[in-house]
Amino acid sequence: MSQQLREHIRVRLALGKDDFDTIVERAAECMDDTPDVTSLAREIAAEEFAAYLADQRTWPDVTDSDRLLRAFRDLDMSGIVARADFSCCQNCGISEVGGEVPDGEQRRGYTFCHRQDMETAVSGGGLMLAYGIFKDADEPSTQPEIGEEVAGALRRHGLTVGWDGDPRRRIEVDVTYRRRRAGHLATWPDGPAAPVPDADRLDVTYSDYAKGRNADAPVPMTLAEARGVLLELTPYPDNFAVFVGRSDGAAQVMWEAGPRLWLEFPDPVARRFHGRHVTMAEAEEIISVLAVEDRVALDLLPGHTTENWG
Repeated sequence: MSQQLREHIRVRLALGKDDFDTIVERAAECMDDTPDVTSLAREIAAEEFAAYLADQRTWPDVTDSDRLLRAFRDLDMSGIVARADFSCCQNCGISEVGGEVPDGEQRRGYTFCHRQDMETAVSGGGLMLAYGIFKDADEPSTQPEIGEEVAGALRRHGLTVGWDGDPRRRIEVDVTYRRRRAGHLATWPDGPAAPVPDADRLDVTYSDYAKGRNADAPVPMTLAEARGVLLELTPYPDNFAVFVGRSDGAAQVMWEAGPRLWLEFPDPVARRFHGRHVTMAEAEEIISVLAVEDRVALDLLPGHTTENWG
């Protein structure tokens, strides 16, 4: 029983979505009617949280999971819905993925990996991506074309892809999936507070209405952790994140219909903001400058518009 609980907790930790109490609760639910399972789950979860956070401090600045999400966001912006850890299985995912298209909008196709895929990827077994077409699109693609776009985006972001172009086969990606944990997602009872170095600190607030996840109060994060928030934010209208540097300069992003990503620099002294639509790569660069140089990089936003506050 202990090993089963431990494996369940390790998967939940790597997915990076649930806090300590939720992980314990979900782990205990897997062992129906087992006496004292909750106390055992809490003990194991505390051990695994400590081990995970210690390992996280050794990770490279950009992980393969980051590269996967970069590719997914590029695909989203090109008209292909791209989701990680979507639904419980492939059949359910295919039947539900149309719900990821906002009302009144269209997409050409989709790709996703489901929870069973994620469990394999967490243990280092790689990911399998389903993909397909939305037949009611204005310009419907063929299924192989969607597969080629997905595989191409993954390769451009430095991932190893196994796919021979056969539309009957899913796309294999060599990736060990793991997400950085910060704020309340990185705390557990009696655990030490995770220090955030001032060298690249950002205070981050965000809301992902599609996932029911938010941080209303500023969460101190490293640049790598803040990048994770940006990449994981579902491309659904009104989902937003705000990044504040050490000298209170800020950059804020919001997903709009399309999907398009709007980025702006608020200027509270002049009561105005400067902004425009950006690529994900541009957003990452601007947030990196804010974190490392503590600078609002208006020079990286050519062609921006300026509007006064109402």
